[in-house]
Amino acid sequence: MPSGNRNKFRSIVARYLSGNADEEESDMIEKYYELFAGKSDRLSKLSEDELADVRERMKGNIAKRIAPPARSRPLLPMVFWRVAAAALILIGAGWFFYLVREQRKPGVNLSVARTVIHQSVKGQTKFVVLPDGSRVVLHGDTRIEYDRDFNRETREVSLSGEAYFDVVHLNVSGRKPASFVIKTGKIRTTVLGTAFSIKSLPSETEVVVTVTRGKVRVDDGDKHTSLLTSNQQVTYNTHTTVADEKVVKSQELTAWVRADMVFQEMPFGELAEMLEKRYGVNISFQNPQLQQCLITGRFSGTETLEEVFKVLTLTSNTKYALESGELVLTGEGCR
Repeated sequence: MPSGNRNKFRSIVARYLSGNADEEESDMIEKYYELFAGKSDRLSKLSEDELADVRERMKGNIAKRIAPPARSRPLLPMVFWRVAAAALILIGAGWFFYLVREQRKPGVNLSVARTVIHQSVKGQTKFVVLPDGSRVVLHGDTRIEYDRDFNRETREVSLSGEAYFDVVHLNVSGRKPASFVIKTGKIRTTVLGTAFSIKSLPSETEVVVTVTRGKVRVDDGDKHTSLLTSNQQVTYNTHTTVADEKVVKSQELTAWVRADMVFQEMPFGELAEMLEKRYGVNISFQNPQLQQCLITGRFSGTETLEEVFKVLTLTSNTKYALESGELVLTGEGCR
């Protein structure tokens, strides 16, 4: 549905809910919901042919609604509002059927508006700060999801791919610390104030959890629970439910987190392009000559954009300003 039409429809609904809609608008909204009340579950199970039949029946009902009444006196205002109501019903119907079709797609939910999604592209890491301040680095082709109510008593993230988490300690209103849970299929990893990586690729049957700092609990949803501390790793086979625990060199296994954050005499312009992709921000140079400055730096990979540029500007004789998703670099030149 075009955004303009959807916004008009929502504005009328808002007036209706606040009690400010006039009689014709109220009648229109009530008729619209008569069409859809209680039908979502049933319609979501219909085939495409059955959906087409329902759509045709709805069109017939709408046509009946807008047919001019057999009266002798002019009723142009009423006819106008009935036509407007029918148009909005069609708009709502189109949007409704779009949602029904989307609901059938794997991994798509009608409540998608309540879900926040971050995804990295293949071959490119992406940095994300969660609402509680926890930091996540997504390896290439990785997706995380969490509810907009995240950062309440329970912090829960769904993961597909490979990601490194640096979780902050969080108390809720003076009560016990809020738990932090990562879901990868039936495997649940519960953490508190720690850093670790999880690898759960859709094409593989294993879930691998590696801890670099702190402690985590990994539960397979059946009978096996693992408690891991620094430099420990557990691998779950989701088909056989077999778990393998061992001691590892976690810094080596999570080297991908900082792989593109260690650079030696890299042109500032090239580095800026890389950081744009990692942090999802536009970076521009007020002085084009700055793009040729050679930059050397080493970061852990879990720094925020501002933490990175506080260091870079000190070593490059520049200043930065960050506003509305754009970072602007200024300066006369390199040292």
